[in-house]
Amino acid sequence: MSLRHTVVACVTLAALGVMAPSAQAQTPSPPTSPAFERAYLGEMDAATRAEVEKRATGGNTVVGVTATILLNNYQSANPGKTPGALSVAAVDFVRGVVVIQTGTNQYDLVRFDPKTLSIRR
Repeated sequence: MSLRHTVVACVTLAALGVMAPSAQAQTPSPPTSPAFERAYLGEMDAATRAEVEKRATGGNTVVGVTATILLNNYQSANPGKTPGALSVAAVDFVRGVVVIQTGTNQYDLVRFDPKTLSIRR
């Protein structure tokens, strides 16, 4: 094998090594189980549960709809505080706590009412 072939092989392997971790990061998260979604719904009052179930159609999951409602309630409770994109990092229904990612390595721990998904002050 010539020097040129060796260099091309090394560069190709290096490029594949760099690209492999980014490809893994782009894979979607696994779907939540029906039992897990029922547990989410079981914590909510009847009106909130009906709203979440109504919106959890067409590919929207109970977990996704719940996260969206929590984000909307968070923004309503904190107008102007978070101009950038937000995401839910974690939800603990037992403790009534949601962790909102407000930026790179920036998180806000927020209490909420598990029955209504409203943000507590």
